[in-house]
Amino acid sequence: MIVEGDLTFRESARKLADVIEAMALKLEGTAGLLKNERLLLAGKDYASLQSLLKELERSVSDFLGLEAERDRLAGQLACVLGCDPKMSEIASNLEEEASKPLVDAADRLQRSIKGLKSEFEITSRLLDESKKLGDLVLSQLRGLTGSGFSVRG
Repeated sequence: MIVEGDLTFRESARKLADVIEAMALKLEGTAGLLKNERLLLAGKDYASLQSLLKELERSVSDFLGLEAERDRLAGQLACVLGCDPKMSEIASNLEEEASKPLVDAADRLQRSIKGLKSEFEITSRLLDESKKLGDLVLSQLRGLTGSGFSVRG
């Protein structure tokens, strides 16, 4: 463990923890957008849905920017500490006071990832079920048109 003689380790660790917290918040917001997406799909509010999809794109773009910043900060700190740029490695090379916010932020990010994954799975199932229903309706309509019924009269 490296004992911090000055604030640079602590400051760098705090900045890294802040970025990881921002990543978690971004994922939590994205999960909320997915919940809203399902409501808009069910309500057939396609104009709002299009706006929400653009917001989802921005959220993903923002997250990728945060991820790049996290990678940069973790790489810099790991280089100074002489370890791999993994949160567990970095945290184990810092004093507890500096490592705790990092560990807490990483834990929150993991929970946010699990929550977002769950929302994606729910949305995916909903879309699959909607497609199956649409296919069934089309199949039924084709069956009616094959039996002599015509929508044209």
